[in-house]
Amino acid sequence: MTTQPTLEMHGPDHLVASLPYLLGFEPGESLVVVWTKGGRLLLTQRVDLPAEEHQVDLTEFANVLVRPLKDHDPDEAVLVVIEEVNDLATAGARIVGDSHDEHRAAGEVGAFAAGSLPRSELIDAVTTAATELDVFVRDAIYISRGRFRSYLCVDDCCPVNGRVVDPVIANSVAASFAVSGVSALPSRADLVAVLEPDPIGVTRIEPLIIDREQEIDDALGSGGSAAVEAWRDEQVDHLASMICGGEDLSDADTVAVLVGLCDVRVRDTLLWHLNAAHDRYGCLDRLLIALRLAPNGYVAPIATCAALVAWLLGDGARASIAIDRALNDDPEYSLAVLVGMSISVGLPPAAWKEVMAQLTVEACRARPLVKQEGPPAA
Repeated sequence: MTTQPTLEMHGPDHLVASLPYLLGFEPGESLVVVWTKGGRLLLTQRVDLPAEEHQVDLTEFANVLVRPLKDHDPDEAVLVVIEEVNDLATAGARIVGDSHDEHRAAGEVGAFAAGSLPRSELIDAVTTAATELDVFVRDAIYISRGRFRSYLCVDDCCPVNGRVVDPVIANSVAASFAVSGVSALPSRADLVAVLEPDPIGVTRIEPLIIDREQEIDDALGSGGSAAVEAWRDEQVDHLASMICGGEDLSDADTVAVLVGLCDVRVRDTLLWHLNAAHDRYGCLDRLLIALRLAPNGYVAPIATCAALVAWLLGDGARASIAIDRALNDDPEYSLAVLVGMSISVGLPPAAWKEVMAQLTVEACRARPLVKQEGPPAA
Protein backbone atom coordinates (compact mmCIF):
# COMPACT_ATOMS: atom_id res chain seq x y z
CA MET A 1 0.00 0.00 0.00
CA THR A 2 2.48 2.62 -1.15
CA THR A 3 0.56 4.53 -3.78
CA GLN A 4 -2.81 6.16 -4.15
CA PRO A 5 -5.05 4.35 -6.65
CA THR A 6 -5.49 6.21 -9.90
CA LEU A 7 -8.89 6.81 -11.43
CA GLU A 8 -9.36 5.18 -14.81
CA MET A 9 -11.19 7.60 -17.09
CA HIS A 10 -11.57 5.33 -20.13
CA GLY A 11 -15.35 5.71 -20.06
CA PRO A 12 -18.43 6.15 -17.88
CA ASP A 13 -18.35 2.54 -16.65
CA HIS A 14 -14.98 3.10 -14.97
CA LEU A 15 -16.16 6.32 -13.36
CA VAL A 16 -19.49 4.99 -12.08
CA ALA A 17 -17.83 1.88 -10.67
CA SER A 18 -15.18 4.02 -8.93
CA LEU A 19 -17.50 6.48 -7.19
CA PRO A 20 -18.20 4.45 -4.01
CA TYR A 21 -14.47 3.86 -3.51
CA LEU A 22 -13.55 7.49 -4.14
CA LEU A 23 -16.15 8.61 -1.59
CA GLY A 24 -15.79 5.72 0.86
CA PHE A 25 -19.49 4.87 0.75
CA GLU A 26 -22.39 4.33 -1.64
CA PRO A 27 -23.63 7.85 -2.42
CA GLY A 28 -27.32 8.62 -2.64
CA GLU A 29 -29.25 11.84 -3.36
CA SER A 30 -25.96 13.47 -4.26
CA LEU A 31 -24.25 15.67 -6.80
CA VAL A 32 -20.67 14.50 -7.34
CA VAL A 33 -18.08 16.44 -9.32
CA VAL A 34 -14.88 14.63 -10.25
CA TRP A 35 -12.21 17.24 -11.06
CA THR A 36 -9.02 16.30 -12.90
CA LYS A 37 -5.86 18.13 -13.90
CA GLY A 38 -3.45 16.84 -16.50
CA GLY A 39 -5.28 13.53 -16.55
CA ARG A 40 -4.88 13.01 -12.77
CA LEU A 41 -7.56 13.09 -10.11
CA LEU A 42 -7.57 16.45 -8.33
CA LEU A 43 -10.71 16.27 -6.17
CA THR A 44 -13.90 14.27 -5.81
CA GLN A 45 -16.50 16.70 -4.54
CA ARG A 46 -19.85 15.50 -3.13
CA VAL A 47 -22.78 17.60 -1.96
CA ASP A 48 -26.38 16.79 -1.18
CA LEU A 49 -28.73 17.46 -4.05
CA PRO A 50 -30.39 20.85 -3.59
CA ALA A 51 -34.09 21.09 -2.85
CA GLU A 52 -36.49 21.16 -5.74
CA GLU A 53 -34.77 23.14 -8.46
CA HIS A 54 -37.38 25.89 -8.64
CA GLN A 55 -36.76 26.66 -4.92
CA VAL A 56 -33.00 27.18 -5.32
CA ASP A 57 -30.93 29.71 -7.25
CA LEU A 58 -29.02 27.10 -9.22
CA THR A 59 -26.60 29.63 -10.68
CA GLU A 60 -25.50 30.72 -7.20
CA PHE A 61 -25.44 27.08 -6.01
CA ALA A 62 -23.14 26.15 -8.89
CA ASN A 63 -20.86 29.15 -8.42
CA VAL A 64 -20.40 28.39 -4.72
CA LEU A 65 -19.66 24.77 -5.61
CA VAL A 66 -16.88 25.50 -8.13
CA ARG A 67 -15.38 28.65 -6.57
CA PRO A 68 -12.81 26.86 -4.34
CA LEU A 69 -11.28 25.20 -7.43
CA LYS A 70 -10.47 28.50 -9.13
CA ASP A 71 -6.88 28.73 -7.92
CA HIS A 72 -6.10 25.05 -8.53
CA ASP A 73 -6.55 25.03 -12.31
CA PRO A 74 -8.57 21.88 -13.00
CA ASP A 75 -8.88 21.25 -16.73
CA GLU A 76 -11.67 18.65 -16.89
CA ALA A 77 -14.66 17.59 -14.82
CA VAL A 78 -17.32 14.91 -14.83
CA LEU A 79 -20.67 15.70 -13.21
CA VAL A 80 -22.78 12.96 -11.65
CA VAL A 81 -26.30 13.14 -10.24
CA ILE A 82 -27.27 10.19 -8.05
CA GLU A 83 -30.84 9.79 -6.86
CA GLU A 84 -32.17 6.41 -5.75
CA VAL A 85 -29.07 4.42 -4.81
CA ASN A 86 -28.82 0.69 -5.41
CA ASP A 87 -25.31 -0.58 -4.71
CA LEU A 88 -23.20 1.01 -7.45
CA ALA A 89 -20.15 -1.01 -6.39
CA THR A 90 -21.77 -4.28 -7.43
CA ALA A 91 -24.28 -3.12 -10.02
CA GLY A 92 -22.11 -4.47 -12.81
CA ALA A 93 -22.11 -7.92 -11.27
CA ARG A 94 -25.56 -8.53 -12.71
CA ILE A 95 -25.35 -10.15 -16.11
CA VAL A 96 -26.16 -7.59 -18.77
CA GLY A 97 -28.75 -8.98 -21.13
CA ASP A 98 -30.21 -11.45 -18.64
CA SER A 99 -33.85 -11.69 -19.62
CA HIS A 100 -35.17 -11.45 -16.07
CA ASP A 101 -32.94 -8.45 -15.28
CA GLU A 102 -33.84 -6.63 -18.48
CA HIS A 103 -37.52 -7.36 -17.97
CA ARG A 104 -37.32 -5.99 -14.44
CA ALA A 105 -35.40 -2.94 -15.64
CA ALA A 106 -37.93 -2.27 -18.37
CA GLY A 107 -40.61 -2.08 -15.72
CA GLU A 108 -38.50 0.33 -13.67
CA VAL A 109 -37.63 2.83 -16.37
CA GLY A 110 -39.07 5.62 -14.21
CA ALA A 111 -37.03 8.80 -14.60
CA PHE A 112 -35.12 7.49 -17.61
CA ALA A 113 -38.30 7.44 -19.72
CA ALA A 114 -39.31 11.01 -19.03
CA GLY A 115 -37.58 12.46 -22.09
CA SER A 116 -35.01 14.80 -20.56
CA LEU A 117 -33.29 13.37 -17.49
CA PRO A 118 -34.07 14.76 -14.02
CA ARG A 119 -31.91 17.56 -12.63
CA SER A 120 -31.01 18.80 -16.12
CA GLU A 121 -31.19 22.43 -14.97
CA LEU A 122 -28.72 21.67 -12.17
CA ILE A 123 -26.32 20.03 -14.64
CA ASP A 124 -26.64 23.03 -16.97
CA ALA A 125 -25.86 25.46 -14.14
CA VAL A 126 -22.78 23.54 -12.94
CA THR A 127 -21.57 23.08 -16.53
CA THR A 128 -21.80 26.84 -17.10
CA ALA A 129 -19.93 27.58 -13.85
CA ALA A 130 -17.19 25.06 -14.72
CA THR A 131 -16.87 26.38 -18.26
CA GLU A 132 -16.31 29.88 -16.86
CA LEU A 133 -13.26 28.42 -15.08
CA ASP A 134 -12.02 27.12 -18.47
CA VAL A 135 -12.85 23.58 -17.37
CA PHE A 136 -14.08 21.13 -19.99
CA VAL A 137 -17.01 19.02 -18.79
CA ARG A 138 -16.15 15.64 -20.22
CA ASP A 139 -19.41 13.98 -19.25
CA ALA A 140 -22.49 14.40 -17.10
CA ILE A 141 -24.17 11.26 -15.81
CA TYR A 142 -27.48 10.48 -14.16
CA ILE A 143 -27.64 7.41 -11.87
CA SER A 144 -30.71 5.82 -10.33
CA ARG A 145 -31.15 2.31 -8.89
CA GLY A 146 -27.75 1.17 -10.10
CA ARG A 147 -28.35 2.18 -13.73
CA PHE A 148 -26.86 5.18 -15.49
CA ARG A 149 -27.26 7.32 -18.56
CA SER A 150 -25.35 10.34 -19.87
CA TYR A 151 -26.97 13.76 -20.06
CA LEU A 152 -24.74 14.34 -23.08
CA CYS A 153 -25.98 11.30 -24.98
CA VAL A 154 -27.13 12.12 -28.51
CA ASP A 155 -28.69 9.95 -31.19
CA ASP A 156 -29.89 7.43 -28.58
CA CYS A 157 -26.38 6.12 -27.86
CA CYS A 158 -27.60 5.07 -24.39
CA PRO A 159 -30.58 2.73 -23.83
CA VAL A 160 -33.66 4.66 -22.83
CA ASN A 161 -33.74 2.89 -19.46
CA GLY A 162 -30.02 3.39 -18.86
CA ARG A 163 -27.61 0.53 -18.28
CA VAL A 164 -25.54 -1.13 -15.58
CA VAL A 165 -21.76 -1.03 -15.39
CA ASP A 166 -19.94 -3.63 -17.49
CA PRO A 167 -19.28 -6.47 -14.98
CA VAL A 168 -15.71 -6.96 -16.20
CA ILE A 169 -14.96 -3.28 -15.58
CA ALA A 170 -16.75 -3.37 -12.19
CA ASN A 171 -14.62 -6.28 -11.03
CA SER A 172 -11.42 -4.67 -12.33
CA VAL A 173 -12.14 -1.40 -10.53
CA ALA A 174 -13.01 -3.20 -7.28
CA ALA A 175 -9.77 -5.20 -7.47
CA SER A 176 -7.61 -2.13 -8.13
CA PHE A 177 -8.97 -0.34 -5.07
CA ALA A 178 -8.83 -3.50 -2.94
CA VAL A 179 -5.10 -3.82 -3.63
CA SER A 180 -4.66 -0.39 -2.02
CA GLY A 181 -6.86 -1.33 0.94
CA VAL A 182 -9.78 0.87 -0.15
CA SER A 183 -13.32 -0.37 0.40
CA ALA A 184 -16.79 1.15 0.12
CA LEU A 185 -19.38 0.99 2.88
CA PRO A 186 -23.13 0.88 2.21
CA SER A 187 -23.80 4.44 3.42
CA ARG A 188 -22.26 7.46 5.09
CA ALA A 189 -23.91 6.38 8.34
CA ASP A 190 -21.91 3.15 8.20
CA LEU A 191 -18.75 5.18 7.65
CA VAL A 192 -19.54 7.33 10.70
CA ALA A 193 -20.01 4.17 12.78
CA VAL A 194 -16.54 2.91 11.80
CA LEU A 195 -14.98 6.05 13.31
CA GLU A 196 -17.05 5.99 16.50
CA PRO A 197 -15.21 5.34 19.80
CA ASP A 198 -14.69 1.80 21.03
CA PRO A 199 -16.12 2.03 24.60
CA ILE A 200 -14.32 -1.06 25.88
CA GLY A 201 -11.03 0.06 24.35
CA VAL A 202 -11.40 3.60 25.72
CA THR A 203 -11.98 2.22 29.22
CA ARG A 204 -8.84 0.11 28.86
CA ILE A 205 -6.71 3.02 27.63
CA GLU A 206 -7.79 5.73 30.11
CA PRO A 207 -5.80 4.49 33.15
CA LEU A 208 -2.75 3.91 30.93
CA ILE A 209 -2.89 7.55 29.85
CA ILE A 210 -2.98 8.71 33.47
CA ASP A 211 0.09 6.59 34.21
CA ARG A 212 1.86 7.92 31.10
CA GLU A 213 1.17 11.55 32.03
CA GLN A 214 2.60 10.91 35.50
CA GLU A 215 5.71 9.28 34.01
CA ILE A 216 6.30 12.34 31.84
CA ASP A 217 5.89 14.72 34.77
CA ASP A 218 8.35 12.67 36.84
CA ALA A 219 10.87 12.43 34.01
CA LEU A 220 10.84 16.12 33.11
CA GLY A 221 10.66 17.29 36.71
CA SER A 222 12.36 20.64 37.01
CA GLY A 223 14.48 20.14 33.91
CA GLY A 224 13.10 23.30 32.35
CA SER A 225 12.79 24.09 28.68
CA ALA A 226 15.83 22.04 27.66
CA ALA A 227 14.24 18.88 29.06
CA VAL A 228 10.94 19.68 27.33
CA GLU A 229 12.65 20.22 23.98
CA ALA A 230 14.56 16.96 24.32
CA TRP A 231 11.32 15.17 25.14
CA ARG A 232 9.69 16.69 22.05
CA ASP A 233 12.51 15.50 19.81
CA GLU A 234 12.19 12.00 21.25
CA GLN A 235 8.41 11.99 20.77
CA VAL A 236 8.60 13.17 17.16
CA ASP A 237 10.99 10.37 16.25
CA HIS A 238 9.00 7.77 18.19
CA LEU A 239 5.58 8.76 16.82
CA ALA A 240 6.81 9.09 13.23
CA SER A 241 8.37 5.63 13.47
CA MET A 242 5.14 4.08 14.79
CA ILE A 243 2.61 5.86 12.55
CA CYS A 244 4.68 5.69 9.36
CA GLY A 245 5.98 2.19 10.09
CA GLY A 246 4.31 -1.07 9.16
CA GLU A 247 3.44 -2.52 12.56
CA ASP A 248 0.11 -2.50 14.38
CA LEU A 249 -0.07 -0.22 17.42
CA SER A 250 0.02 -1.81 20.86
CA ASP A 251 -1.88 -0.19 23.73
CA ALA A 252 1.38 1.38 24.90
CA ASP A 253 2.00 2.74 21.39
CA THR A 254 -1.53 4.15 21.24
CA VAL A 255 -1.08 5.89 24.58
CA ALA A 256 2.22 7.40 23.41
CA VAL A 257 0.52 8.71 20.25
CA LEU A 258 -2.51 10.15 22.06
CA VAL A 259 -0.41 11.89 24.72
CA GLY A 260 2.35 13.04 22.36
CA LEU A 261 -0.04 14.69 19.92
CA CYS A 262 -1.40 16.91 22.68
CA ASP A 263 1.84 18.88 22.30
CA VAL A 264 1.38 21.24 19.34
CA ARG A 265 5.04 21.15 18.29
CA VAL A 266 5.08 17.37 18.30
CA ARG A 267 1.82 17.34 16.34
CA ASP A 268 2.97 19.83 13.71
CA THR A 269 6.27 18.05 13.15
CA LEU A 270 4.50 14.70 12.83
CA LEU A 271 2.20 16.27 10.23
CA TRP A 272 5.27 17.23 8.19
CA HIS A 273 6.37 13.57 8.23
CA LEU A 274 2.84 12.38 7.35
CA ASN A 275 2.71 14.76 4.39
CA ALA A 276 5.90 13.13 3.06
CA ALA A 277 4.91 9.54 3.94
CA HIS A 278 4.84 6.96 1.14
CA ASP A 279 2.30 4.62 2.77
CA ARG A 280 -0.42 7.11 3.67
CA TYR A 281 -3.07 4.38 3.73
CA GLY A 282 -1.14 2.53 6.42
CA CYS A 283 -0.66 5.79 8.34
CA LEU A 284 -4.39 6.48 8.18
CA ASP A 285 -5.24 2.96 9.39
CA ARG A 286 -3.04 3.39 12.46
CA LEU A 287 -4.34 6.89 13.22
CA LEU A 288 -7.95 5.71 13.00
CA ILE A 289 -7.27 2.78 15.33
CA ALA A 290 -5.82 5.22 17.88
CA LEU A 291 -8.74 7.60 17.33
CA ARG A 292 -11.28 4.94 18.26
CA LEU A 293 -9.44 4.38 21.55
CA ALA A 294 -9.05 8.07 22.46
CA PRO A 295 -10.79 9.21 25.67
CA ASN A 296 -12.52 12.59 25.84
CA GLY A 297 -9.94 15.35 25.95
CA TYR A 298 -7.52 13.44 23.73
CA VAL A 299 -9.70 13.14 20.63
CA ALA A 300 -9.13 16.48 18.88
CA PRO A 301 -5.39 16.13 18.07
CA ILE A 302 -5.53 12.52 16.80
CA ALA A 303 -8.80 13.15 14.92
CA THR A 304 -7.37 16.22 13.18
CA CYS A 305 -4.22 14.35 12.14
CA ALA A 306 -6.37 11.49 10.81
CA ALA A 307 -8.54 13.98 8.93
CA LEU A 308 -5.53 15.56 7.25
CA VAL A 309 -4.14 12.22 6.09
CA ALA A 310 -7.59 11.16 4.81
CA TRP A 311 -7.87 14.48 2.98
CA LEU A 312 -4.43 13.98 1.39
CA LEU A 313 -5.70 10.61 0.13
CA GLY A 314 -8.74 12.29 -1.40
CA ASP A 315 -11.01 10.64 1.20
CA GLY A 316 -13.12 13.67 2.01
CA ALA A 317 -15.82 11.59 3.70
CA ARG A 318 -13.52 10.15 6.37
CA ALA A 319 -11.78 13.51 6.71
CA SER A 320 -15.08 15.29 7.41
CA ILE A 321 -16.22 12.69 9.92
CA ALA A 322 -12.86 12.84 11.75
CA ILE A 323 -13.10 16.65 11.90
CA ASP A 324 -16.60 16.33 13.38
CA ARG A 325 -15.15 14.13 16.12
CA ALA A 326 -12.34 16.63 16.74
CA LEU A 327 -14.72 19.56 17.09
CA ASN A 328 -17.12 17.60 19.28
CA ASP A 329 -14.18 17.03 21.63
CA ASP A 330 -12.89 20.60 21.43
CA PRO A 331 -15.00 23.11 19.44
CA GLU A 332 -12.14 25.66 19.55
CA TYR A 333 -9.36 23.36 18.36
CA SER A 334 -7.95 25.79 15.79
CA LEU A 335 -6.37 23.33 13.36
CA ALA A 336 -9.57 21.29 13.21
CA VAL A 337 -11.57 24.45 12.54
CA LEU A 338 -9.19 25.42 9.71
CA VAL A 339 -9.17 21.96 8.12
CA GLY A 340 -12.93 21.64 8.48
CA MET A 341 -13.50 24.95 6.71
CA SER A 342 -11.10 23.96 3.92
CA ILE A 343 -12.89 20.68 3.32
CA SER A 344 -16.38 22.15 3.56
CA VAL A 345 -15.71 24.75 0.86
CA GLY A 346 -14.26 22.08 -1.42
CA LEU A 347 -10.56 22.93 -1.41
CA PRO A 348 -8.56 20.09 -3.03
CA PRO A 349 -5.92 18.26 -0.98
CA ALA A 350 -3.29 19.97 -3.14
CA ALA A 351 -3.94 23.11 -1.09
CA TRP A 352 -2.52 21.46 2.04
CA LYS A 353 0.34 19.85 0.10
CA GLU A 354 1.34 23.24 -1.28
CA VAL A 355 1.42 24.78 2.20
CA MET A 356 3.49 21.94 3.66
CA ALA A 357 5.87 21.93 0.69
CA GLN A 358 6.92 25.45 1.62
CA LEU A 359 7.87 24.40 5.16
CA THR A 360 10.91 22.57 6.45
CA VAL A 361 10.74 20.05 9.26
CA GLU A 362 12.59 22.56 11.46
CA ALA A 363 9.97 25.21 10.75
CA CYS A 364 7.26 22.80 11.89
CA ARG A 365 9.32 21.85 14.94
CA ALA A 366 9.52 25.57 15.86
CA ARG A 367 12.24 25.39 18.48
CA PRO A 368 12.36 28.37 20.84
CA LEU A 369 15.11 30.90 20.27
CA VAL A 370 18.17 30.32 22.43
CA LYS A 371 18.83 33.26 24.72
CA GLN A 372 22.29 34.75 24.31
CA GLU A 373 24.57 34.83 27.31
CA GLY A 374 25.96 38.33 27.88
CA PRO A 375 25.87 41.23 25.44
CA PRO A 376 25.72 40.49 21.72
CA ALA A 377 28.95 40.64 19.78
CA ALA A 378 29.76 44.02 18.30
